[in-house]
Amino acid sequence: MKKFDDTARLSNYIDTFDLQSYMDNDLLAMATLHSFEKEEHLIRTGTPSEYLYFLVEGTVMVYSFSSDTQTICIDYAKPAAPLGEASSLWELLPKSSVKAASACVCVCIPLNRYRSTLQQDIRFLQTICQLLSSRLNSGINLANSLTEPVETRLAKFILAHQENQHFSFQLTTCAAILNVSYRHLLRTFTSFREDKLIEKQKQGYAILDFPALESLAENLSHV
Repeated sequence: MKKFDDTARLSNYIDTFDLQSYMDNDLLAMATLHSFEKEEHLIRTGTPSEYLYFLVEGTVMVYSFSSDTQTICIDYAKPAAPLGEASSLWELLPKSSVKAASACVCVCIPLNRYRSTLQQDIRFLQTICQLLSSRLNSGINLANSLTEPVETRLAKFILAHQENQHFSFQLTTCAAILNVSYRHLLRTFTSFREDKLIEKQKQGYAILDFPALESLAENLSHV
């Protein structure tokens, strides 16, 4: 983690992602900027973070471990997601870890100085309540999705993350998010290619048959 002082850049992030709308207190006066390298942890299980984060560049993975130490991806956050509001804000021990899936930048509020300020900010608390409700529903969706075939999950994931009929997501991260082994994921991609659903290109995969992918996701999700 590296801290850098750039008030103009910080102000631009706050404006771009409308972060001030999260709270009544002046975010610019409280916040700093930090960068993280890929695979670097922002939050570790069992250790309260020193900061409340707003992700403004890159992506992070929220994960935990099953009883057999298998990594389970809980969420995959993109800008401008807040991180640490469920535990670190209240000085509780986090039950999951957060690590950078790519190089990323966060707007950070030091909790040793502003924890009490945030806890008394009515608009902030209302926003966090809405966010936690959404994440509770996401947790239910995660539990349901783990019972679906890998083909279903992958078809849905490709459709959700394609841009202009092109899918370029890093496959190791994709495997972690879908909670499958990298080898199993590659076999599924090979099957999709053989069925002419996608085509390998230099920078990812071209989607050849949208209707077939949509049908695969919809039909198999009910098996």
